[in-house]
Amino acid sequence: MNGINSRRTYQLGEYYSDIRDRAYQILNKFFSYPGLITFNDDTQSVTFSTEKLIPHAATHRSRVMLLFSNPHPYSVYQGMFLSPDIRGREHPFWPLTRDAGWITISEPDPNPKRRAEICLQAKYQGPFELIFYCYYPFPTADPEEIRKIFGKEYFYRVIEPESKKEFFDTIEATSPHAVVAFNKGIFNRVSEDWIDRYIDALIEGKLIQSRLNGLSKDVPIFLTFPTGWRFHTQHGQFRKASLEAIKKAIFETL
Repeated sequence: MNGINSRRTYQLGEYYSDIRDRAYQILNKFFSYPGLITFNDDTQSVTFSTEKLIPHAATHRSRVMLLFSNPHPYSVYQGMFLSPDIRGREHPFWPLTRDAGWITISEPDPNPKRRAEICLQAKYQGPFELIFYCYYPFPTADPEEIRKIFGKEYFYRVIEPESKKEFFDTIEATSPHAVVAFNKGIFNRVSEDWIDRYIDALIEGKLIQSRLNGLSKDVPIFLTFPTGWRFHTQHGQFRKASLEAIKKAIFETL
């Protein structure tokens, strides 16, 4: 495991066989990645690799958490959030955040593991020290696949409460000044306000903002477009404008 990857285990008990069978059906193409997901018939458990990036170095910049739904298997395999796709094409997140003034890495085309090192050391240009965090640790290509694989009962009895506790424990431990969510469902799980339709609002330039729920301190949370949203001819322009507006709003609270 590198500096951002770790191993986790879910004890599945009576749900084991059904979950294993659904996982092999839904995630079949990812089981060839060494150490990504392993089912153990003897212990009726699944062990998997996940990712979390909390900078090691203090840079005196305000910390901001980038909150995603769950890891993508191919990014975990490559060793860094938002890694190139299977064809080697750069994830649009990186040029987008550079153009929006969030993070600029001076090294040309760093590979995923080098990019992880740079982000762990916060050796990039940008106004914030960035935490990269997934609400759910289990890797899938689509966050909706987690519920399909584990079933509603196990998901809501085990995965959801564990994920929520770990998220707020991480907030307490890392003290980010703000959180930026890239998934509406995750935003709704941790914020004081419930958002329904939001894409049109973001396109219109509106700032979607709330506070993290249940904390003694005031931590703002913002919602922006999903990292894979491309359903508009001007998607790059709208996504850039959203991140610029969020950056400005965070500065106003410093």
